[in-house]
Amino acid sequence: MTDANAKTISIQALWVRADLFNQAAAKEWALQHDFITDNQRTKTDDANNITHYIFVQYEPDQADIETFRTISDQFPTGISATTAERKSMEPIESKAWSTFEVKGISEDGERMLIKGIASTPETDRDGDVVRSDGARYKLPMPLLNGHSHSDPVGSVDALTVTSRGLEMEASIPKDSGLDYVNRAFLQVKAGLLKGLSIGFRPLTSEPIKTGGRLFKTMEIFEISLVSVPANSGAGITAVKKFDGQQPDLEEQLFNAQAKALDAKNRAAAAIQNAESVLDRCKVR
Repeated sequence: MTDANAKTISIQALWVRADLFNQAAAKEWALQHDFITDNQRTKTDDANNITHYIFVQYEPDQADIETFRTISDQFPTGISATTAERKSMEPIESKAWSTFEVKGISEDGERMLIKGIASTPETDRDGDVVRSDGARYKLPMPLLNGHSHSDPVGSVDALTVTSRGLEMEASIPKDSGLDYVNRAFLQVKAGLLKGLSIGFRPLTSEPIKTGGRLFKTMEIFEISLVSVPANSGAGITAVKKFDGQQPDLEEQLFNAQAKALDAKNRAAAAIQNAESVLDRCKVR
Protein backbone atom coordinates (compact mmCIF):
# COMPACT_ATOMS: atom_id res chain seq x y z
CA MET A 1 0.00 0.00 0.00
CA THR A 2 1.33 3.43 -0.90
CA ASP A 3 1.88 5.97 1.86
CA ALA A 4 -0.88 8.54 1.46
CA ASN A 5 1.42 11.27 2.77
CA ALA A 6 4.29 10.51 0.41
CA LYS A 7 5.35 13.26 -1.98
CA THR A 8 6.98 12.94 -5.36
CA ILE A 9 8.09 15.29 -8.13
CA SER A 10 6.32 14.45 -11.37
CA ILE A 11 4.91 16.01 -14.52
CA GLN A 12 1.57 17.61 -13.74
CA ALA A 13 0.70 18.68 -17.30
CA LEU A 14 2.13 18.53 -20.81
CA TRP A 15 1.83 21.72 -22.91
CA VAL A 16 1.89 21.63 -26.74
CA ARG A 17 1.88 24.84 -28.83
CA ALA A 18 -1.07 24.99 -31.21
CA ASP A 19 0.85 27.02 -33.81
CA LEU A 20 3.32 24.14 -34.26
CA PHE A 21 1.08 21.09 -33.68
CA ASN A 22 -2.55 20.48 -34.56
CA GLN A 23 -4.71 18.69 -32.00
CA ALA A 24 -4.30 15.23 -33.54
CA ALA A 25 -0.52 15.56 -33.81
CA ALA A 26 -0.26 16.81 -30.24
CA LYS A 27 -2.24 13.85 -28.91
CA GLU A 28 -0.25 11.38 -31.02
CA TRP A 29 3.06 12.71 -29.65
CA ALA A 30 1.75 12.51 -26.08
CA LEU A 31 0.56 8.92 -26.53
CA GLN A 32 3.83 7.85 -28.14
CA HIS A 33 5.70 9.14 -25.10
CA ASP A 34 3.39 7.48 -22.52
CA PHE A 35 1.48 10.56 -21.38
CA ILE A 36 -2.16 10.37 -20.32
CA THR A 37 -4.40 12.07 -22.90
CA ASP A 38 -7.91 11.48 -21.53
CA ASN A 39 -7.90 14.75 -19.58
CA GLN A 40 -7.22 17.20 -22.42
CA ARG A 41 -7.72 20.97 -22.15
CA THR A 42 -6.79 24.09 -24.12
CA LYS A 43 -5.34 27.52 -23.36
CA THR A 44 -6.61 30.50 -25.35
CA ASP A 45 -5.51 34.09 -25.84
CA ASP A 46 -7.61 37.25 -25.46
CA ALA A 47 -9.08 36.72 -28.94
CA ASN A 48 -10.15 33.20 -27.92
CA ASN A 49 -7.62 31.57 -30.22
CA ILE A 50 -6.15 28.30 -28.98
CA THR A 51 -2.50 28.74 -28.06
CA HIS A 52 -1.81 25.40 -26.34
CA TYR A 53 -3.16 21.90 -26.05
CA ILE A 54 -2.78 20.73 -22.45
CA PHE A 55 -2.70 17.09 -21.34
CA VAL A 56 -3.33 17.04 -17.60
CA GLN A 57 -1.63 14.17 -15.76
CA TYR A 58 -3.18 15.07 -12.40
CA GLU A 59 -5.13 18.07 -11.13
CA PRO A 60 -3.27 21.18 -9.88
CA ASP A 61 -5.00 20.99 -6.49
CA GLN A 62 -3.20 17.68 -5.91
CA ALA A 63 0.15 19.49 -5.99
CA ASP A 64 2.00 21.85 -3.67
CA ILE A 65 1.57 25.21 -5.41
CA GLU A 66 5.02 26.41 -4.31
CA THR A 67 6.75 23.54 -6.15
CA PHE A 68 5.46 24.20 -9.68
CA ARG A 69 8.21 24.46 -12.30
CA THR A 70 8.31 24.59 -16.10
CA ILE A 71 10.70 22.45 -18.13
CA SER A 72 11.25 22.57 -21.88
CA ASP A 73 14.87 21.62 -22.58
CA GLN A 74 14.02 17.91 -22.50
CA PHE A 75 11.30 18.23 -25.14
CA PRO A 76 11.08 19.15 -28.84
CA THR A 77 10.44 22.77 -29.82
CA GLY A 78 6.87 23.71 -29.00
CA ILE A 79 6.45 21.21 -26.17
CA SER A 80 6.99 21.86 -22.48
CA ALA A 81 5.73 20.52 -19.16
CA THR A 82 4.91 21.70 -15.69
CA THR A 83 6.26 19.66 -12.81
CA ALA A 84 5.24 19.76 -9.19
CA GLU A 85 5.51 17.95 -5.90
CA ARG A 86 2.39 15.86 -5.68
CA LYS A 87 0.83 16.06 -2.22
CA SER A 88 -0.56 12.56 -2.23
CA MET A 89 -0.93 9.49 -4.39
CA GLU A 90 -3.97 7.27 -4.50
CA PRO A 91 -3.30 3.91 -2.89
CA ILE A 92 -2.63 0.88 -5.05
CA GLU A 93 -5.85 -1.04 -5.52
CA SER A 94 -6.31 -4.72 -6.21
CA LYS A 95 -9.05 -5.87 -8.54
CA ALA A 96 -9.88 -8.64 -10.92
CA TRP A 97 -11.55 -6.89 -13.77
CA SER A 98 -11.69 -9.09 -16.86
CA THR A 99 -12.44 -12.66 -17.75
CA PHE A 100 -9.26 -14.49 -18.70
CA GLU A 101 -9.80 -17.45 -20.97
CA VAL A 102 -6.60 -19.44 -20.73
CA LYS A 103 -5.90 -21.41 -23.88
CA GLY A 104 -3.57 -23.80 -22.13
CA ILE A 105 -0.94 -24.25 -19.49
CA SER A 106 2.02 -26.38 -20.44
CA GLU A 107 5.51 -27.11 -19.25
CA ASP A 108 8.28 -25.67 -21.38
CA GLY A 109 11.63 -26.70 -20.06
CA GLU A 110 11.90 -25.18 -16.60
CA ARG A 111 8.80 -22.96 -16.69
CA MET A 112 5.04 -23.27 -16.57
CA LEU A 113 3.65 -21.07 -19.32
CA ILE A 114 0.27 -19.35 -18.90
CA LYS A 115 -1.32 -17.78 -21.96
CA GLY A 116 -4.64 -16.01 -21.66
CA ILE A 117 -7.10 -13.73 -23.44
CA ALA A 118 -9.03 -11.14 -21.46
CA SER A 119 -12.62 -10.64 -22.55
CA THR A 120 -14.56 -7.39 -22.28
CA PRO A 121 -14.26 -5.94 -18.75
CA GLU A 122 -17.40 -6.13 -16.66
CA THR A 123 -18.67 -4.58 -13.45
CA ASP A 124 -17.10 -6.26 -10.44
CA ARG A 125 -18.64 -7.10 -7.07
CA ASP A 126 -17.77 -3.63 -5.76
CA GLY A 127 -19.67 -1.97 -8.62
CA ASP A 128 -16.44 -0.79 -10.28
CA VAL A 129 -15.32 -1.03 -13.91
CA VAL A 130 -11.70 -0.83 -15.10
CA ARG A 131 -11.13 0.05 -18.77
CA SER A 132 -8.47 -2.10 -20.38
CA ASP A 133 -7.65 0.57 -22.98
CA GLY A 134 -6.61 2.89 -20.17
CA ALA A 135 -3.88 0.57 -18.90
CA ARG A 136 -0.33 1.87 -18.50
CA TYR A 137 2.39 -0.64 -17.63
CA LYS A 138 6.00 -1.72 -18.08
CA LEU A 139 7.17 -5.26 -18.79
CA PRO A 140 8.16 -7.60 -17.41
CA MET A 141 6.01 -7.15 -14.33
CA PRO A 142 5.70 -9.47 -11.32
CA LEU A 143 3.25 -12.36 -11.20
CA LEU A 144 2.18 -12.62 -7.55
CA ASN A 145 0.10 -15.00 -5.47
CA GLY A 146 -2.67 -13.13 -3.68
CA HIS A 147 -0.99 -9.71 -4.11
CA SER A 148 1.90 -10.66 -1.81
CA HIS A 149 4.53 -8.19 -3.02
CA SER A 150 7.31 -9.77 -0.96
CA ASP A 151 6.87 -13.20 -2.59
CA PRO A 152 6.70 -13.03 -6.42
CA VAL A 153 5.97 -16.42 -7.99
CA GLY A 154 6.70 -15.61 -11.63
CA SER A 155 6.65 -12.90 -14.24
CA VAL A 156 4.19 -11.39 -16.71
CA ASP A 157 6.18 -11.30 -19.93
CA ALA A 158 3.59 -9.98 -22.40
CA LEU A 159 0.51 -7.80 -21.88
CA THR A 160 -1.20 -6.38 -24.94
CA VAL A 161 -4.30 -4.17 -25.08
CA THR A 162 -6.80 -5.37 -27.71
CA SER A 163 -10.39 -4.49 -28.54
CA ARG A 164 -11.50 -7.34 -26.26
CA GLY A 165 -9.32 -6.45 -23.31
CA LEU A 166 -5.84 -7.75 -22.56
CA GLU A 167 -3.81 -10.62 -23.90
CA MET A 168 -1.40 -11.92 -21.29
CA GLU A 169 1.52 -14.32 -21.16
CA ALA A 170 3.10 -15.25 -17.84
CA SER A 171 5.42 -17.93 -16.51
CA ILE A 172 6.17 -19.70 -13.22
CA PRO A 173 9.48 -21.50 -12.66
CA LYS A 174 9.06 -25.26 -12.19
CA ASP A 175 11.93 -26.01 -9.81
CA SER A 176 12.73 -22.71 -8.09
CA GLY A 177 13.77 -24.18 -4.77
CA LEU A 178 11.34 -21.79 -3.06
CA ASP A 179 8.44 -23.37 -1.18
CA TYR A 180 5.97 -20.56 -1.84
CA VAL A 181 6.69 -20.65 -5.60
CA ASN A 182 6.33 -24.44 -5.68
CA ARG A 183 3.05 -24.11 -3.83
CA ALA A 184 1.70 -21.64 -6.40
CA PHE A 185 2.90 -23.93 -9.19
CA LEU A 186 0.97 -26.87 -7.71
CA GLN A 187 -2.12 -24.73 -7.01
CA VAL A 188 -2.35 -23.65 -10.63
CA LYS A 189 -1.62 -27.16 -11.87
CA ALA A 190 -4.40 -28.56 -9.66
CA GLY A 191 -6.84 -25.89 -10.86
CA LEU A 192 -7.19 -24.35 -7.40
CA LEU A 193 -6.03 -20.87 -8.36
CA LYS A 194 -8.42 -19.87 -11.12
CA GLY A 195 -8.70 -16.13 -10.60
CA LEU A 196 -6.58 -13.29 -11.93
CA SER A 197 -6.39 -9.87 -10.33
CA ILE A 198 -4.48 -6.67 -11.10
CA GLY A 199 -2.68 -4.38 -8.70
CA PHE A 200 -2.91 -0.82 -10.00
CA ARG A 201 -2.86 2.86 -9.10
CA PRO A 202 -5.87 4.82 -10.45
CA LEU A 203 -4.99 7.85 -12.57
CA THR A 204 -8.39 9.08 -13.77
CA SER A 205 -11.78 7.83 -12.63
CA GLU A 206 -15.38 8.92 -12.23
CA PRO A 207 -18.45 7.70 -10.30
CA ILE A 208 -20.97 5.49 -12.12
CA LYS A 209 -24.58 4.53 -11.44
CA THR A 210 -23.62 1.15 -9.93
CA GLY A 211 -22.36 3.05 -6.90
CA GLY A 212 -18.77 2.26 -7.80
CA ARG A 213 -16.27 4.00 -10.06
CA LEU A 214 -15.20 3.79 -13.67
CA PHE A 215 -11.39 3.66 -13.72
CA LYS A 216 -10.54 5.25 -17.06
CA THR A 217 -6.75 5.20 -16.82
CA MET A 218 -4.47 3.40 -14.42
CA GLU A 219 -0.90 2.21 -13.85
CA ILE A 220 -0.70 -1.58 -13.54
CA PHE A 221 2.13 -2.79 -11.32
CA GLU A 222 1.43 -6.52 -10.99
CA ILE A 223 -0.97 -9.33 -11.84
CA SER A 224 -1.88 -11.85 -9.17
CA LEU A 225 -3.21 -15.37 -9.03
CA VAL A 226 -6.21 -15.39 -6.67
CA SER A 227 -8.79 -17.92 -5.52
CA VAL A 228 -11.71 -15.49 -5.18
CA PRO A 229 -11.42 -12.54 -7.57
CA ALA A 230 -13.34 -9.29 -7.07
CA ASN A 231 -14.82 -9.78 -10.53
CA SER A 232 -17.04 -12.86 -10.70
CA GLY A 233 -15.98 -13.51 -14.30
CA ALA A 234 -12.26 -13.26 -13.72
CA GLY A 235 -10.52 -16.57 -13.77
CA ILE A 236 -8.43 -19.21 -15.46
CA THR A 237 -11.12 -21.22 -17.14
CA ALA A 238 -9.15 -23.98 -18.88
CA VAL A 239 -6.09 -25.86 -17.78
CA LYS A 240 -4.19 -28.18 -20.09
CA LYS A 241 -3.19 -31.46 -18.43
CA PHE A 242 0.53 -32.05 -18.12
CA ASP A 243 0.60 -35.80 -18.59
CA GLY A 244 -1.28 -38.99 -17.82
CA GLN A 245 0.54 -39.75 -14.57
CA GLN A 246 -1.43 -39.96 -11.36
CA PRO A 247 -0.37 -37.51 -8.65
CA ASP A 248 1.79 -39.00 -5.91
CA LEU A 249 0.64 -39.23 -2.29
CA GLU A 250 2.26 -35.93 -1.33
CA GLU A 251 0.53 -34.14 -4.18
CA GLN A 252 -2.81 -35.79 -3.36
CA LEU A 253 -2.50 -34.57 0.24
CA PHE A 254 -1.59 -31.08 -0.99
CA ASN A 255 -4.62 -31.03 -3.31
CA ALA A 256 -6.99 -32.06 -0.50
CA GLN A 257 -5.61 -29.42 1.88
CA ALA A 258 -5.63 -26.74 -0.79
CA LYS A 259 -9.24 -27.49 -1.76
CA ALA A 260 -10.29 -27.15 1.88
CA LEU A 261 -8.43 -23.83 2.17
CA ASP A 262 -9.95 -22.64 -1.11
CA ALA A 263 -13.47 -23.40 0.17
CA LYS A 264 -12.70 -21.55 3.41
CA ASN A 265 -11.41 -18.51 1.50
CA ARG A 266 -14.46 -18.42 -0.73
CA ALA A 267 -16.79 -18.54 2.28
CA ALA A 268 -14.86 -15.71 3.97
CA ALA A 269 -14.98 -13.63 0.79
CA ALA A 270 -18.74 -14.17 0.47
CA ILE A 271 -19.28 -13.01 4.07
CA GLN A 272 -17.08 -9.96 3.53
CA ASN A 273 -18.95 -9.08 0.34
CA ALA A 274 -22.31 -9.37 2.11
CA GLU A 275 -21.11 -7.13 4.94
CA SER A 276 -19.90 -4.58 2.39
CA VAL A 277 -23.31 -4.51 0.69
CA LEU A 278 -25.07 -4.05 4.06
CA ASP A 279 -22.73 -1.18 4.95
CA ARG A 280 -23.49 0.56 1.66
CA CYS A 281 -27.23 0.19 2.26
CA LYS A 282 -26.83 1.78 5.72
CA VAL A 283 -24.91 4.71 4.25
CA ARG A 284 -27.53 5.34 1.61
